[in-house]
Amino acid sequence: MDVAVEQRARGAAAAWTPGVLARGLGRNLLPIVGLVAVWEALSRLGLVHPRLLPGPSVVLGTLWDLARQGLLVQDVYWSLRRLLLSSALGMSAGVVLGIVMGKSRLAELALVPPIQFILSIPGVAILPIAILWFGLTETTVIAVLTLETAVTVAVNAWTGVKTVDATLLNAARTLGSRGADLFLRVLLPASLPSIIAGFRQGMSRAWRVLVAGEMVAASQFGLGYRVFEAQEFFHADVMYAGVVTVGLLGFALERLLFRSLEVFTVERWGVMREL
Repeated sequence: MDVAVEQRARGAAAAWTPGVLARGLGRNLLPIVGLVAVWEALSRLGLVHPRLLPGPSVVLGTLWDLARQGLLVQDVYWSLRRLLLSSALGMSAGVVLGIVMGKSRLAELALVPPIQFILSIPGVAILPIAILWFGLTETTVIAVLTLETAVTVAVNAWTGVKTVDATLLNAARTLGSRGADLFLRVLLPASLPSIIAGFRQGMSRAWRVLVAGEMVAASQFGLGYRVFEAQEFFHADVMYAGVVTVGLLGFALERLLFRSLEVFTVERWGVMREL
């Protein structure tokens, strides 16, 4: 085995050891801890009115109260349910569209311009149209989030397929790889980094639109709904608690879900191809 390949294989395997994870967690948390400390100091020193900026200790107490009442769990459940359902639908549709556009010149000419046009429109701007069609219902939120995810993933998947090295494909064909075998063993692994980048961007866009959608269309539960309700009654501690929860969940989804996906697909497949 080549020494460089062996080192990469060991590096990929060691990326998830407890020590490495602890150091990575520390590097990510340290700036956040510093920000929280400054926030608490501003609140306690009275530099900002507590009705406008309650301290982290107050927000943490509010989060605990919401959790004891069961509201926090229900809000997180409904927000994640909407996000994951729409992301699964949008990612599936986006990957299919992107691959079709990448492999078919006719599909590329027909689909790329409208998809890029939709991609240039903020999802929040599409919400009123969705409400016009579906009313203040779950379908409204799911439809907008699915569309946001699908167009983002489609563009990235299309880019990934179009940028696969032609020499790699020709070499695989020379070795007798055709059809599904060529797709699964060569085309898909080679375009996977772009597809996963699309997953990240798509879910990130969907997460932002979700909060706005819940403020408008959610009927009872959801983090966006909770923040909007608190704003109406000027419950600043609840607003900040909701925003902090949104940030923590978004951070966790990006770091844990997609980083894990990269390690177990892109990095692992890259090592296996070199073997």
